[in-house]
Amino acid sequence: MIDAALSLPPQVPRDVSLFSSNTLFGEPGIYPDGSPMVPATGEPWSESRCRDMLVEIVGPTRSTRFEHPVLTALCPEPAARSAVVLLSSTCAAPLVEGFLARQTPVSELRIGQTRSPGRVVGPVQDGPDSVRVVNDRYRAEHPALMASSIAHDLLWNVEGAGQYEEATLHMLVALVHAQLVAACPTIAQSGTELARRQNSLAISLLNSREPGEARIRVIAPNGPGTIPGGAPNMQSSDFWSIPFVGGEPTTSPAPTLLTNVLQHVVGTTHTLEPITNYDQSLGVALSAAGVGGALDAQRQLRVMVALGLLDENHLAELSRLSADQIRSLPNLRDAFAFFDS
Repeated sequence: MIDAALSLPPQVPRDVSLFSSNTLFGEPGIYPDGSPMVPATGEPWSESRCRDMLVEIVGPTRSTRFEHPVLTALCPEPAARSAVVLLSSTCAAPLVEGFLARQTPVSELRIGQTRSPGRVVGPVQDGPDSVRVVNDRYRAEHPALMASSIAHDLLWNVEGAGQYEEATLHMLVALVHAQLVAACPTIAQSGTELARRQNSLAISLLNSREPGEARIRVIAPNGPGTIPGGAPNMQSSDFWSIPFVGGEPTTSPAPTLLTNVLQHVVGTTHTLEPITNYDQSLGVALSAAGVGGALDAQRQLRVMVALGLLDENHLAELSRLSADQIRSLPNLRDAFAFFDS
């Protein structure tokens, strides 16, 4: 049933207000008919709230990383630090080790004013490139919604990033977000501005596949469209062709850590050659290998249900179960809960 469900043509989401709507910092939303986007309000997450959340999502053993003295020094604010800990449970785990060993372009991570107001994470205003901050606009958001963009910045060099680099790193953002949603579906369903921004990347990757295929491919020239029913001017056939930067695609050097990260993405059934550049051949290699190491079929299904891309009726038609029975399946019950309320 799972492969058959994942092979269905992309569906218009059950609730378009889980995705971006209004223009934000010059970027149009993918579903303009959705409700206006509003960031989470209130104070940043406290130390105790972050600890409780980490135990729930990554378990008591991995959550102790929150107290790591080097991580605390490099990332003193609880929300951003717990977001880094969450990365250790995803395909971006090698970046956590790299950050602690000072092998990334980021020397310090805080919450503050980004140099570019539209960035979720980026260089700090009036500071060096190596000091990165989670945009103060998102200071009250769930730390899991910060995590995927932190992964982007732990690999990203401020100068010279072209389309191939940005497509690769945005793929990583979408995958990390999807992995965390698979672990805790309510992350995607809060309706806040940052949740909707991250969901919009995720839907674009989940729908990047050839007709009739279940497997995600970043390059899918015959793909039926990444945002079904969405804004026509934001539509693309696949994830790789989304214009993350303007101009002609350019090659840029890749950091050493990238190979390790992408090996986690593709999984153990494929071995990637050492990656030295962001270029078209990297997209081809990722399409051939798939992203099953980061998102196997079970988790892919959970995320698609949590985002409203598949419903109980689709799944019931492909099984001998009723829609009510589908909603009650242990692996899907919590993912359906938002739409049952």
